[in-house]
Amino acid sequence: MSFTDGLLVLLGRDVSRDPQGLNARLHFFGSVPVDDGTPFPPHVPSAHAQSQPVDKAVRRPCVVALVSVNGGVGRSTLATALSSGLQRLGESVVAVDLDPQNALRMHFGVSPGSAGIGPTSLRNAHWDTIQQPGFVGSRVITFGDTDLRQQDDLQRWLKDEPDWLAQRLSALDLSPRHTVIIDTPAGNNVYFHQALSVADVVLVVAQADAASLGTLDQLDGLLAPHLERERPPHVHFVLNQLDEDNAFSLDMVEAFKQRLGTKEPLEVHHDMAISEALAFGTDPLDSQALSLAGDDINELCRLLIARKKHL
Repeated sequence: MSFTDGLLVLLGRDVSRDPQGLNARLHFFGSVPVDDGTPFPPHVPSAHAQSQPVDKAVRRPCVVALVSVNGGVGRSTLATALSSGLQRLGESVVAVDLDPQNALRMHFGVSPGSAGIGPTSLRNAHWDTIQQPGFVGSRVITFGDTDLRQQDDLQRWLKDEPDWLAQRLSALDLSPRHTVIIDTPAGNNVYFHQALSVADVVLVVAQADAASLGTLDQLDGLLAPHLERERPPHVHFVLNQLDEDNAFSLDMVEAFKQRLGTKEPLEVHHDMAISEALAFGTDPLDSQALSLAGDDINELCRLLIARKKHL
């Protein structure tokens, strides 16, 4: 019996066919941080509830949302690399940070205290004035510094106004030439659902470990209502920071493949050059030392461009 088969036996059942597998996985993996405590209705809110309608027929940019159930999987790092990679391939990229942790500011080397989404939205001001220069000609809109009270106020607003993000992106007057990369907080929260409501492509970012595998049932439930849209987003799973020298990681890749079935995960290999870029706020794709990770990111960017052509 392989390690993967043994792992799945320990999980209690075949995770690819077990609708109740989360309990077994939680028993094996321990607790999984998946919820910020904010309740959500079981259906996608009406587009007309307490908000001005957004014309879905108007041609708009391609929106790519990066999501994860657990933190620490390199989601913001990947969002930064994809922004640079897509821009290098001729796309016009705007990276949007919907995470109150304001991490994209550090990845893009944006100055502390720069105006961002949180404070600007609470003043009911437009986002066009807070776009910052990104890498190789891309643009970035950071979340900005907010205190707990401001974050609570913003979350209540977003919960009551399901078209909040769609309206703000529409006001930026972006064209179909643009690609918007949205970084979201980990777990079940208002920012996740706002991003999913406008996404054309969803990248589920995970790592090849037990904690990420144990969140897939939870994630299925979070994605389900958004996949019932008239034009549902394309969903791709990305195993990020993969270490092929680690036998356990490779076994976990096989476990992911069994669990996901036909939705085989994409892979982005671990590369110290990308981690070092974060430390200095520099373009992660500028390094001459990039090898597998650079190829992986380039391949993922080309996949996104291909998806965009068929929207």
